[in-house]
Amino acid sequence: MNKYEISKENHLNRIERLRKFMNENEMGSFVFFNPLSIYYLTGYHFIATERPVALVLPVAEEPWFYVPRLEQEHLIEKIPWVGRELYFEYPDEKHPANIFIEKLIERKLTEKKIGMESPSFSSYWGYEGPKLTDLLENKAKTELHPFLVRNIRKIKDEEELKLIKISAKYGDLAHRLLQEYTAEGKNEVEVSLQANIEASEKLFVDLKGFIPRGLLPARAGYRGQIGAWSAIPHSVLQKTIFKKGDVLVTGASANISGYHSELERTMFIGPPSDKQKRFFDVMKKSQDAALDAFGPNIPCSDVDKVARKVLKDEGFFHLVQHHTGHAIGLEGHEAPFLDIGIDEIIKPGMVFTCEPGIYEYKFGGFRHSDTVIITEEGSEHITPYPRDLEDLII
Repeated sequence: MNKYEISKENHLNRIERLRKFMNENEMGSFVFFNPLSIYYLTGYHFIATERPVALVLPVAEEPWFYVPRLEQEHLIEKIPWVGRELYFEYPDEKHPANIFIEKLIERKLTEKKIGMESPSFSSYWGYEGPKLTDLLENKAKTELHPFLVRNIRKIKDEEELKLIKISAKYGDLAHRLLQEYTAEGKNEVEVSLQANIEASEKLFVDLKGFIPRGLLPARAGYRGQIGAWSAIPHSVLQKTIFKKGDVLVTGASANISGYHSELERTMFIGPPSDKQKRFFDVMKKSQDAALDAFGPNIPCSDVDKVARKVLKDEGFFHLVQHHTGHAIGLEGHEAPFLDIGIDEIIKPGMVFTCEPGIYEYKFGGFRHSDTVIITEEGSEHITPYPRDLEDLII
């Protein structure tokens, strides 16, 4: 058994929470299509393709999956406590959307209002078919709630926080190895692979029984953010060779049963220039202000405002390209966002990245990112990798 995953009891608690919502809104059932929603509620992790998949949650009966035949044994082995309704293939002679409606009718779920995440199955990888809301138009009343599970996911429970903290621990290890192996004349691919293999091997030794989501669950790298390309916040891997004078922007994390943290640092190959030092100092001052601002019962916008104020006061705001951060968990970017336009109140159990950055085209980018858990008393900084300039020179 994988001890490093969400327990069945927790999944059942999540389902009961949704049933309470359904009762309050007089629904007889709710249908989920988003793979992350399905995973959050049941632990069912599958390869999403063109074949439709759904989780149906009746308000007073056991939940059941609607899946293609090729998922039957997978579910029997992995999620035996959830029932199954099968179709053979997509699109087949009879479209799975029509079969799904028949299943709802057979189970008498069309007799009461049906809640749905979206009008139909996910279109990932090219699914096409009639809208389920159209097929149900004269058979049942439907009501869309596209952000129901996403909003519940904003506040992490203790099991989730445990997995995110483990992610931070091994993201830190991968980053330490990345910094150790980075050197002038090497390229980002060889350095990242070496660090990721070693960090992942250590993770497997430490976490007995851990079942990975990928071959290398602990990872760190540069994603092309090297030298002048560090000024492109969403650059992509380019197999760049490190050279003296380069400014580097890193990224590190570990996938622990689907949960993530985020650690990023600005580093240098050799002593930085005076201009690089100035940019680094302003970036760090902005992040310091944002980290100090975190706490419960304040608007998300307040964190962004204090980071922006530093950058404006220092005369660098014209080099800003993004807001101060975002929530993180099952996805790398989750709501709510630390943005001046988001007045949603921060609550205990939320987890955020803190990553104000400044970027000058053709010169370089400067960004640290840290993961912060909101507590009842304030906040917990779970990525304590060195942040000072002298510790980040290769």
